Amino acid sequence: MDSHSQTVSHPKADSRIQISLRTVLNIYGIFLFLGLLISIYTHEIKGIEGFLLFILISSILYFLLLNLHFKSELGRNIVFIALCLIAVSSLIMVFYLQV
Repeated sequence: MDSHSQTVSHPKADSRIQISLRTVLNIYGIFLFLGLLISIYTHEIKGIEGFLLFILISSILYFLLLNLHFKSELGRNIVFIALCLIAVSSLIMVFYLQV
């Protein structure tokens, strides 16, 4: 037996793929909205035009805010303000639509 043998490490085996949070959230968004589109065919949804309009607007808003968040510090502030406005308007709609 050779006591001077060395193990060979392959550089490809040691390297790991680095995936950013931006990429993960973009992929998540793609699967999310594709799942919503597929749900049209798996469930009997009435008023399909309204549902498609909701998917279109929410997907544009999601990807716009997501990519704006990762652009700059100003983009992060704009996204924070937009999310606060969405939260406040959602709370107002809960009480408005309850009447």
